[in-house]
Amino acid sequence: MSAVATVDDVKRSRVRLLIVAMLFFVTTINYADRATLSIAGPSLSKELGLDPVAMGYVFSAFGWSYVAAQIPGGWLLDRYGSKWVYAFSIMIWSVFTVMQGWVGFFSGGAAIVALFALRLLVGLAEAPSFPANARIVAAWFPGNERGTASAFFNSGQYFATVLFAPLMGWIAHDFGWRYVFYVMGVIGILAGL
Repeated sequence: MSAVATVDDVKRSRVRLLIVAMLFFVTTINYADRATLSIAGPSLSKELGLDPVAMGYVFSAFGWSYVAAQIPGGWLLDRYGSKWVYAFSIMIWSVFTVMQGWVGFFSGGAAIVALFALRLLVGLAEAPSFPANARIVAAWFPGNERGTASAFFNSGQYFATVLFAPLMGWIAHDFGWRYVFYVMGVIGILAGL
């Protein structure tokens, strides 16, 4: 083995660094979008008169659909490729995130149903994200670099809290809970593009 890196090795390393940075960025957006309800929830529930039981159902909606859509999401990735399925997934979950801000136009049971349905849809749309990350890492990284690459993009979920929780808290406080969904949804749409 040569101790000198070839030009092709350096190019491949730069491309892999760009890929894992993009996965980190998208994972950060993904987890920030998941946290929108946690930040906006107290104000939203107070304004719409939703009790803790209703909020419990709304919070659980994401998990129900996310779990149910994991295998179909993986199949879509295998069938159509990571690039297109992932891009479509980001765009769709971001649109559903924006739409959660519109729930304020409803009240009582209608608000619960609308918010529950939108959280289900966010879970469905986000389901391919982690299988896509794994698929991309497996395709672009040699076996001896996959653990590091996976750790790098997985850290995006915690970076989302560091970066976006204070931002969303400020938005909710100064502009209202609806804008948490609007801002995060628009950020996701821009990331999808």
